[in-house]
Amino acid sequence: MQFPIIYLHIPKTAGTSFRLSAEQYFGPDQVLNDYGEKSPSTSEDIRASVYSNSDVKSLRKAGLKKNFLTGHFILAKYREVFPDSPIVSFFRDPVDRVISEYIHFSSHYNFEGSLKEFYSKSHFQNRQTHAMSGALPTDLDFFGITEQYEESLNLFNQRYGTKFPMARLNTGKYSGGTRELASAEDIKQIEALNQKDRELYEYALQHFSDQQTDQQIPMRTTRRYCGILGGINDSEIFGWMVDRESEQPAEIAVAVNGQIRHREAASVYREDLMRKGFHVEGTCGFLIPLKKLGKIMPGDRISVQTTDGKFELVNSPLVVNS
Repeated sequence: MQFPIIYLHIPKTAGTSFRLSAEQYFGPDQVLNDYGEKSPSTSEDIRASVYSNSDVKSLRKAGLKKNFLTGHFILAKYREVFPDSPIVSFFRDPVDRVISEYIHFSSHYNFEGSLKEFYSKSHFQNRQTHAMSGALPTDLDFFGITEQYEESLNLFNQRYGTKFPMARLNTGKYSGGTRELASAEDIKQIEALNQKDRELYEYALQHFSDQQTDQQIPMRTTRRYCGILGGINDSEIFGWMVDRESEQPAEIAVAVNGQIRHREAASVYREDLMRKGFHVEGTCGFLIPLKKLGKIMPGDRISVQTTDGKFELVNSPLVVNS
C-alpha cells in the first residue's frame, strides 16, 4: 500500500470520527489535514504548499512522508498528486446528512436561518456527488456507510491490515435521529434537491457488501474523464473538462432541456488547473456565450457532457434562473 491513505471527508458522514481514529493509530504528526485555507485544522504543510504557493504538486514530497491525508476537498484535488495512494470515503443518507449539517452550522457557525433556508442553498445540495468529482463509490479503493460505521471500520481494518480504534464520537448512532427537526414537507424537498446524492447513496448501499469478498478492488479513480460545470451567469456558462487519455482538449456537447445545441473543445487556458495537475498544459476550460445555445428561458436545464455521451460533468444539469 502506498501512503498516504487519502480520506475524502464528506461533511457530516462520520469523517471527524474516522480522522481521530487515524490520528490515534498513526499519530497526529502522520496526518495531513486540508479543511480550507482559513481553517485552523489545516496542516501547516498543506497551508504552505497548497495555499501559500498555490502548488498542490509540491506537497508530494512532504505528503509521501505522511500516512494519512484528509479534509473537505473534492476527489479530483489530490488523486493526480498521489496516483498510487488508496482513496477512501464514507457515504450517508442524504436527508440525514443535510439535517445534520444544518445543526452543525447552526451550532458552530452562527447560521440563524431556518432548515428550509439552509437546504435551499445550492452549496449544501448534493455535497456527496460534488465531492466525488463524477466518480462512483466503486471507483474508490474502499468506501464505508455511515449508518454501518462499526462494520465499515472493521472491514477497513481487515482490508488494509490496520487497527483503527473506534473513536468515542461513534458511540452514538448515525441514523435518522435528527429528523424530528424536519417536517414531512422539509424531507420531501431535501430529497428532491439532493436526488443525485440519493442515487449515489443507494449505489453505495448496493455495492458495500461486495468489498467483503473482493479484497483487491482495483483503483479506478483515474477514469477517462473528469470535470465540473462551474455555473451559469447572465451571458455565459463556464467550467472545465479533461480527457485523461489525451493531452488534447476534451470535446464537449452542451444540451438545453436534453437537446444538443452546441459542441466545442474545452480549450480555454486554466492556469489553476495546470498547477493542480489536472491538465499538462491547462487547456481544459470552457466559457460559452449563451447566445451560442439559441433561445434560453428561465427554468431551462443546461447540461454538459462528452460528445460520446459517456460522461456528464459534476453539477450538470444546471437550471437557468429567472
